[in-house]
Amino acid sequence: MLRTVLSASDIQRDASSYVDPQGYLFHYDGEIYRYVHPGKAPLYRQMLRDGVLDELQEHGLVATRKASIVLQTEPEGLVLHHQRVWPLSYCVEWCPSMLREAGLATLELAIELVDRELMLQDAYPWNVLFDGHRAVFVDVTSVVPPDPDVIWPAHEQFEAFFHRPLVLAAQGNGDIARSQLYNNISGLDFATFCRLVPGTYRLLHPGLTLASWLNLALQRSTRMKDRVRAMNRRMAKHLSANVRRRFFGRLVRRLLSLRFPTHGDPWEDYYAQINPAFDKQAKIRAVREIVSRLAPKTVLDLGCNAGVFSLVAAECGARVVSVDSSQACIEALFHAARQRSLPVTPLLSDVLCPTPAFGFLGKQYPTLPDRVRSEMVLCLGLMHHLHLTGRQSWPRIVELVDTLSTRAVLFEFVAIDDANIGHLPQRREIDYTLESVTAALRARFRQVDVQASDRETRRLLVCRK
Repeated sequence: MLRTVLSASDIQRDASSYVDPQGYLFHYDGEIYRYVHPGKAPLYRQMLRDGVLDELQEHGLVATRKASIVLQTEPEGLVLHHQRVWPLSYCVEWCPSMLREAGLATLELAIELVDRELMLQDAYPWNVLFDGHRAVFVDVTSVVPPDPDVIWPAHEQFEAFFHRPLVLAAQGNGDIARSQLYNNISGLDFATFCRLVPGTYRLLHPGLTLASWLNLALQRSTRMKDRVRAMNRRMAKHLSANVRRRFFGRLVRRLLSLRFPTHGDPWEDYYAQINPAFDKQAKIRAVREIVSRLAPKTVLDLGCNAGVFSLVAAECGARVVSVDSSQACIEALFHAARQRSLPVTPLLSDVLCPTPAFGFLGKQYPTLPDRVRSEMVLCLGLMHHLHLTGRQSWPRIVELVDTLSTRAVLFEFVAIDDANIGHLPQRREIDYTLESVTAALRARFRQVDVQASDRETRRLLVCRK
């Protein structure tokens, strides 16, 4: 096998890969690789030879193979090549069912490793990406030999990033839970959880108050911490594979027992409320024809609502990422995509105030627009929300769709006399026409074609670069 020798200047280290004692991620020629330090490499070489990494793919591990790459400065290390998963998304953008799916994927892999005398050293949602609706565990070097002193060193991390946020979401506070996950170091710690959880939950879980007091006492007492560690070491003598499996099984059941609110959002019944005089299928047929004709590999559906057109685009062969600020809509789309096995990844974010860059120096995790740019953008039934509710000018709206697309945009024009305009708050005079909106789009797109939509007050504008 021919080897490619790379210097430090040839590769780009991943900004989020800085703490793994096994190695680090890097990017080269549009692909993603993992360098494993020489002292840690024998375990992963053995897993490659034994076919373990291939077998673990059936349990959610990312597809991985040995790369024909050598780093000039560290030639004795191992370089792995990972399948790239698109889009890059973070737990702050996942609906509760997606966060639970990521947690279950982490536990499934942990259970599978027990009989192989291995374990996961992390239970971190940034170790999981969504390939369509499927959760994929991407941190291969999180697989390590088991710690003999504790049942799972990552248990507190699992509680902070999966179980506690999901409990809050089940109490109807999914937005608060997601906000806590921006703390990528601690997640939702126990003390904060106790302050945020509703009073009804405390009444149903009377032990929470005692646990909160004990936690506070533990944090304040070094002597108590030492006693707890000593007790854990004594208990660890009885840790068998069966004990570990039962432990992980209990965590699985806890996640599966949670039920998330599915009603109460004003946008969840949007399509059902459309005037029956309009032929909804006409617009679906038109969108299907346009997407099929342009045949994009990737599609971004802005303000996707319940994802009717996201599913259409996926049926046309595209990989789709769908963005909406409604948790109920994103929940519905996630379940619909999974039920129909379609490559759609729905994300919770506001189109006009998208997920910002965050983490160390605000650079560790890139902003949403940098991660979801697609060949084609769908902007359907959205322009009046952007212009009126969002108070955006036409040049800014056009800049938005232009920035997020690399080939084409399907933009639905909504006339001033459209019935839905009257439902939006209008704090200023509005004055636009099909001609003026088309002219704004032509300032950035070489070709804009006008087609019919599902009613006379709307048009589909096919914009190509």
